[in-house]
Amino acid sequence: RELGVSPLEETEALYNTIFSNRLSLPEPAQMAAIQPPDASLTPPAGLPPTTPPAEALRPAAAKAPLPLVGRQAERQTLVAAYESIGQDGRLVTLEGEPGIGKTRLAEELIAYARKNQAMVIQARCYEGEHSLAYTPFIEGLRGLLAREDPPRRFEALPARWLNEVQRLLPELSETRPDLPPPAPLSEAGAQGRFFEAVSQAIFAAAAGPHPGVVFFDDVHWADSASLDLLAYLVRRLQNHPIYLLLTWRSEDNEPSRRLRLMAAEAKRYGQVSQITLSRLDEAAVNELVQAATPETAGEAPWMGERLYRETEGLPFFLVEYLAALPEIEGHPAEEELSAAAGWDLPGGVRSLLHSRLASVSQAGWQALSTAAVIGRSFDFESLRDASGRSEEELVAELETLLARGLIKEMTGRRVGESESQGAGVLYDFSHEKLRALVYQETSLARRRLLHRRVAEALEARTRLGTARLPNALLPLAGQIAYHYEYAGLDQTAAEYYRRAGEHAEALFANVEAMAHFRKALALGHPDPASVYESMGVLHTLMGEYNAGLSSLEKAAALCKPCNLARIEHKLGLVYHRRGDWDLAEDHFKAALQELQKPGGEIAPARVYADWSLTAHHRGRTGQALELAQQALHLAGEDGDQRALAHVHNLLGVLARAQGNLEQACDHLERSLSLARELDDPSAEAAALNNLSLVHGARGEIQQAMSLAEAALKLCIAQGDRHREAALHNNLADLHHAAGQSGEAMSHLKQAVAIFAEIGVEAGAWQPEIWKLMEW
Repeated sequence: RELGVSPLEETEALYNTIFSNRLSLPEPAQMAAIQPPDASLTPPAGLPPTTPPAEALRPAAAKAPLPLVGRQAERQTLVAAYESIGQDGRLVTLEGEPGIGKTRLAEELIAYARKNQAMVIQARCYEGEHSLAYTPFIEGLRGLLAREDPPRRFEALPARWLNEVQRLLPELSETRPDLPPPAPLSEAGAQGRFFEAVSQAIFAAAAGPHPGVVFFDDVHWADSASLDLLAYLVRRLQNHPIYLLLTWRSEDNEPSRRLRLMAAEAKRYGQVSQITLSRLDEAAVNELVQAATPETAGEAPWMGERLYRETEGLPFFLVEYLAALPEIEGHPAEEELSAAAGWDLPGGVRSLLHSRLASVSQAGWQALSTAAVIGRSFDFESLRDASGRSEEELVAELETLLARGLIKEMTGRRVGESESQGAGVLYDFSHEKLRALVYQETSLARRRLLHRRVAEALEARTRLGTARLPNALLPLAGQIAYHYEYAGLDQTAAEYYRRAGEHAEALFANVEAMAHFRKALALGHPDPASVYESMGVLHTLMGEYNAGLSSLEKAAALCKPCNLARIEHKLGLVYHRRGDWDLAEDHFKAALQELQKPGGEIAPARVYADWSLTAHHRGRTGQALELAQQALHLAGEDGDQRALAHVHNLLGVLARAQGNLEQACDHLERSLSLARELDDPSAEAAALNNLSLVHGARGEIQQAMSLAEAALKLCIAQGDRHREAALHNNLADLHHAAGQSGEAMSHLKQAVAIFAEIGVEAGAWQPEIWKLMEW
């Protein structure tokens, strides 16, 4: 009915066979031959399995919550860490394999904190969302907006912090209409302000008479940008009594390695409690079995031993086995349990999950498959719009699914909803593997249909929200793109991936932005030049100069004539960073030639200023001065204050090179003043570094160190790795001059590591990369 075509004869025959319970499944050997490599989640061939009726199952939600067993010591460690918090915050980590019970143990601490009237901020990371920037922070902060008092806590923040936070929470503008729109993030230095603003919002929201708890679950699935922000938050727990609780999987992958390094760094300051969970022993399994089946445990002592052997003490599997034990008068016989299908891991877990799904009605299965396609926590309206079911049908099926423990209810608010609308009800699967199994058992044709419906529902939501919040679409662009891609609508998906990339780039989530841009190209974006240009800028910021040049050259070959000057200028900047002075000069000249044609989009003063710096590094002082004066003249005519700050910086560099330290100091101080007035951290770092060199030449070592350290902080905040390395090198020289060999060696090692990283990427030997001292 939904696809608008009549079923094939083979389909009708298969339906009748299944309906009459006459379907013959392939032999195990045949199953192994037809299953794809990921057998841990792939269902048997055919439709959802026909297994015993609902009354043959024991719904997980029908029983009282099972007690926490085998975790008394770990729970005490969590509570002791909470009670030990004084003026400074604390990081607590729970690590272990999937299904080990990390979330269950963390919930014990959450309950303890809430019993003490502590504020709790919590969010969960999801598999497949590692390209959605800052998702856990968005969900955690948005959850606070659903309550009564956190908005008042946010309002107590200075406007400069709220202005940055509304990049993640556009709905803040509804409660604070006086806030101006966030300033464009054109300068990399804005990342430091953005991170600090989010941290201040979390500290303010979690404040109270008792330490607040910030809980992020499954952070091994967090996006790279979230991990950067999380590391920033961990380093600033001093003077903030916060309990930061993280859970992640014990796996040897990049996110887990980054998390362990973050915890190791914090441990040096005594701010960390690390807990690694192991599997339950047989005594704990027996204790859980007795609690789950008090009426039969004494008559079936073998049950605990058998479950321990089959589950190997993994709590999730153990709980799921207990939930699916057949309900029989008296107690189940050992032979019946031994003969039950699905006791071997991991195939047995899949069979177990099949048994829990078997009695779901057709309408319920439709709701589950739609929710699985959404791929994350889902709300009622999205489920209704995408499933095609009526509200009455859907409410009834959701209640049934809740009673069977297949899904769970949560409280929260969708993107774009205002505070006045209050908190709504969200749903999620009781476990991610259950969601994955439902998704794989949904036919490809239906998956495509549902993906399209979900994308259209998200678009409709953003059209409504855009009337109030102009940027309401941006946080959802990545999700819309994903669903259109899997719906088979490549062109539409490509455009949304481009938008998602621009949004991630604006939030300094460079890795995620690059992934979105690559997707846009792969799906045939109609304007590949603009995508390549964006990728080129990102590669340059990340120190990947070869890749940056490749992307920008492709952009130049494909762009409109009016955009060529801008791209030529960017190519010149990349070659300048590499020390390819001839090529940098050629591209600056080409940019100026293109600017003589109508439609140029950049100011010539900026090109002359960058060309002047290149001439200086080539040793052509006269040409550098001439170009600097030309840039100074054009900047004055155009009123380009940023170019003016850059020109005074250049004049200071040139004066220092000629030995005129007083004149150099005057120019550099003027450049520094302009940079600070403009809130231009890149120009400020350059002026600070060059002033440091002037004071060092005068023998004023301590003043030089202070200026260089200030410049280093700015470059780290901007994420400019190349200039960060140069500043470490300069500081190594200053500490050596002061007789501080230990500090000098520390800075030198950091400089060498970063220089080597950039130099390896560049390929052939690039000495100018290592020689950077001034800019």
